[in-house]
Amino acid sequence: MLALFLRDIRLSIRAGGGALVGVIFFLAVIVTIPFGVGPDLNLLSRIGPAILWIAALLACLLGLDRLFQADREDGSLDLLVRNGDRHKL
Repeated sequence: MLALFLRDIRLSIRAGGGALVGVIFFLAVIVTIPFGVGPDLNLLSRIGPAILWIAALLACLLGLDRLFQADREDGSLDLLVRNGDRHKL
């Protein structure tokens, strides 16, 4: 499992651009939420940690498609799905 994880990280780094898009999206969410909520500092301080977590999770979702794209193209993702279905029977 660790070898697959490391391989996928190397592939995502080689593809390039994915991390920058995630960081820009994260910053855009963090900057725009206070405009929608308003200037109430008490409210912003209470919901600030939740906004950070939600923005980070949404930014991570942007890179998932590219992470599994090579596996989808070469058919290994289909083999993993079929192997999992066989064990359920």
